[in-house]
Amino acid sequence: MTPPDSPRARFAAQLRRPDAEIDLIEAALLIAAEHDVGVNLVSCRAQLDALAQRASQVLATPYPDAARLCEFVAEAEGFRGNAKDYYNPDNSYLDRVLATRTGIPISLALIYLRIAEALGLDAAGVGFPGHFLVRIAAPGSATAELIDPFTGRTLSRDDCRALLHTGTRGAVEFSEQLLQPARKREILQRMLRNLKMIYLQREDFGESLSLCDRLLLIDADALQDVMDRVLILEKLECFGPAADELERLAAHAELAARPEALASVTRKIEQLRSRTGSATLH
Repeated sequence: MTPPDSPRARFAAQLRRPDAEIDLIEAALLIAAEHDVGVNLVSCRAQLDALAQRASQVLATPYPDAARLCEFVAEAEGFRGNAKDYYNPDNSYLDRVLATRTGIPISLALIYLRIAEALGLDAAGVGFPGHFLVRIAAPGSATAELIDPFTGRTLSRDDCRALLHTGTRGAVEFSEQLLQPARKREILQRMLRNLKMIYLQREDFGESLSLCDRLLLIDADALQDVMDRVLILEKLECFGPAADELERLAAHAELAARPEALASVTRKIEQLRSRTGSATLH
């Protein structure tokens, strides 16, 4: 049983809230705390509060524009993308981003969002394909400005089109819908999936399994996350739990409508059941 004060339990408690009430910073820090028990959440919050306080003092106008916010975060405070070691998992853990001043777009976006919130701006993350963005606007304004937190610069619509073309190799057509605010659950899901991809590539199946478990707290029926969890359990030689997971998947209406896929899953369950007893979780 998960202790009620553990990072996992506290993360799950955040997800039980309505999306608008999720404390995004707290949830991101809890992702880091499950990875590293030494993470000091209070200290990290204090660092973010200090950043917000400095921003309030430096950006004295009522509502700074995106260019001034970028100047403060990227130039004055030195938060930039880690282009040299992009796939280092530290780039995704908020405590490490605060310590190193480097990260990937989505983790750096959290810094911008926290500061923008303190400045009274309307701010949101944007789940742009391949490159997470931030959008800000003065309260009541009908016009939002876009920020690339990785480079610390503002973006025009043409910049976004070019970024999309590069990131997707022309596979995705630009539309304004791609610039809509992301829900907080979607942001957390994207953070966890980034980390899952890194640890799967490193064949660190313990970390990968932990990330799958938290992803399934967000969406228990996410097909790719379920399949990844099965793969990881099989790699860990936990054949019984892998079969259990596939049986849960086989009950999905989506799979039942695909007879060939269902038959393949059934055969895999039988294969895993034949291997149960050779290893278990311990």
